[in-house]
Amino acid sequence: MLKEIRIAFVLLLVFGFSTVSIGNEWANYYFPDTLGSSWTYQNQDGDEFTRYAIEPQKIDGDTYRAFSYDPPLEDWEDYRYHIHSYFYQVGNDWVAFSTGEEIENALKALVTNKLDEGVMQPLREQLDKTAPPGVTFEISTTFEAEAQDYFYLFPTPITYNEEWNSMAVHGKFVIRIDVAGDPNEIPPGGALVFTFNYNVSEIGTVITTETVETPAGTFEDCLKIEFQAEMGMTLETSPPMEGMQSMLPDNTKSLTTLWLAPNVGIIKMLQESESNDTDKTFELTNYEIKTTESGSGETN
Repeated sequence: MLKEIRIAFVLLLVFGFSTVSIGNEWANYYFPDTLGSSWTYQNQDGDEFTRYAIEPQKIDGDTYRAFSYDPPLEDWEDYRYHIHSYFYQVGNDWVAFSTGEEIENALKALVTNKLDEGVMQPLREQLDKTAPPGVTFEISTTFEAEAQDYFYLFPTPITYNEEWNSMAVHGKFVIRIDVAGDPNEIPPGGALVFTFNYNVSEIGTVITTETVETPAGTFEDCLKIEFQAEMGMTLETSPPMEGMQSMLPDNTKSLTTLWLAPNVGIIKMLQESESNDTDKTFELTNYEIKTTESGSGETN
């Protein structure tokens, strides 16, 4: 029976997760944030949201520049930390988004939804079909995620073709299958435990500057920044089962590219993943950059 459980489990469990100083001129040139400025983006499905620069916020004694969004994000599964930041700091070393808690929330939502829809129900059905008479199963799950506090957008001053650690996440996901029934079929301790340990690392690089066209217009001298992410996973089982690690998929990779226009900010995002058939895109459709807190600046 352990062999049947192992095969059913592995076949069904393939899813993708697939205090700073005053900001310097370089950072503000590519990431303006004058109060009242706004940016409207549209994704690959035609959905739009608008980002607004709002009053700075104090968090644990530190001051963060801040954004609000309309419509507000309602589903954490839709969160993309490259473009959905709420709080950030512009310093002499980095433009950095405070995203740790948000990334953890997004991962939990993603994993929970995928498990409920594509893994747990089919797993229960498969176990019910293969279980000997009188044997029953009870399945429970736990999920943990610990993300790096900051997503590092780019260094200041900007340097080309030099890598930095932009983001990291690690944690574990546990599925426990409690078995009851024929004593000859019950594993030691009465349970099968599958512990998946995962690590996600992302490397950022400023590649070049180039001209980019979006629905909001054509922008010259745009920074092109690439973020290479990779997720690896290991599996521990109790009781031990040979060959389980080899049945996991290879490390999955994704590439996120951002383009930032001078005096405008992020104008385009493209996210390509090995685990998804459809690329994720966001493009700027309209914007208004204020030159002062009360005055108007560039509008499109």
